[in-house]
Amino acid sequence: MTAEGPTAGQAPTRGAVLAPAGSHEALGLASYLGRLTALDSRAAVRIQARGAVAGVFAGPPFEVVALRPVALAAPVDVDATVSAQRLLERLDEVAPGEAITLPPPVVGPAWAGLLPPRTGWAPAGEVAAVAVAAAVRSGIVSFREKADRLPEAERTVDRLDAMAREVWRTPIVGSVPLRAAHAAEALGLLGREGDVIASASGAWRRLRCAGGSVAVRDFDVPGLALLFG
Repeated sequence: MTAEGPTAGQAPTRGAVLAPAGSHEALGLASYLGRLTALDSRAAVRIQARGAVAGVFAGPPFEVVALRPVALAAPVDVDATVSAQRLLERLDEVAPGEAITLPPPVVGPAWAGLLPPRTGWAPAGEVAAVAVAAAVRSGIVSFREKADRLPEAERTVDRLDAMAREVWRTPIVGSVPLRAAHAAEALGLLGREGDVIASASGAWRRLRCAGGSVAVRDFDVPGLALLFG
């Protein structure tokens, strides 16, 4: 559960108003938040805006940091971490495209204080979005087939996690692992048009998609088997 108060390094942003630039932006943000809260009902988002575009960062249970940009009707200066569910409720209370007052800030999770760098990204490859989506589907099917072949006595959490890590770490574009693409698909960021662009900056790897981006750091993640269920 999150507690009231700003994430470390942020100034409290109470009563800040956010006005998506039209119904398309508002509905897109609502869809993103709905998908996020379906994965994690206690999820938080960090909103950063320095002008007429807001970046809505999220940490879905794939150990990645997702970013959905939202065009705004008016420039604002905001840096706040809030409950994703409460923000979605605020959007639902108004007509699409109307301004909303951000919910009270919360103490965000660790990822909110360690966002991917803004600069220093080097290109690492491009692949058609439809091919990336197909690879995500194939990865999920592969995991389920392997899990189904396991004898019941061997179908332990540790064994399933090891199998999931093997699938997740498979490079999908450049050196970006499959779990980043799966997160993009789960959050509705991947799309099917154009290319997915991979880039790297230090220990970070990033996929830039039609609807936003997903970044991941280089390390193994426990509990991944749950995300294939």
